Amino acid sequence: MWVKSIATVAVLGVGTSAAFADGHRDFDRHDGGRDYAYGRVVNVEPLVRNVVVTRPRQECWDDVAVEPVHPFGVAGPTVAGGIVGAAIGRQFGSGASRDALTLIGAAVGSAVANQRAIRNGAGETREVPVQRCEVVNEQFTEQRIDGYLVTYVYQGRRYTMRTDTPPGDRVRLVVDVRPAGYRVKF
Repeated sequence: MWVKSIATVAVLGVGTSAAFADGHRDFDRHDGGRDYAYGRVVNVEPLVRNVVVTRPRQECWDDVAVEPVHPFGVAGPTVAGGIVGAAIGRQFGSGASRDALTLIGAAVGSAVANQRAIRNGAGETREVPVQRCEVVNEQFTEQRIDGYLVTYVYQGRRYTMRTDTPPGDRVRLVVDVRPAGYRVKF
């Protein structure tokens, strides 16, 4: 009896060790009685595609801006000259001619004050250094991994599949055994 048991264990041990050598008969029983086996991964290639990506970048440079020397410019002296000219023109004449001389005095006073302000540099400008910036869009080509082409071996045969993530050193397979060439009734 002992000899028969030892012989049975030895035969089963040799059979199972040969089956496990290629990693293809490691069966699990999960998910409602389905049988699972594992295939040994022999190659994994990333599936890469090139993508054009646009990135904004700020580009700055030194420039020169033109600004007036005096903040009041020419307008202030021109208005003041018009008021003084109107006051002087009003001193001469009487009646309707007084109003006309007031207007003429205002016009002459404004013109004289305007020209004098320009000659004295009220309308002058100066150059001031400033920094100007703008956003520039640069395009780059990047590689993106879309998945992996996995080659695995099961029962001595090579198979290929596509996965979203790297599978590791083995892949789990569903084993589906059905009779072929027979009419099966349940």
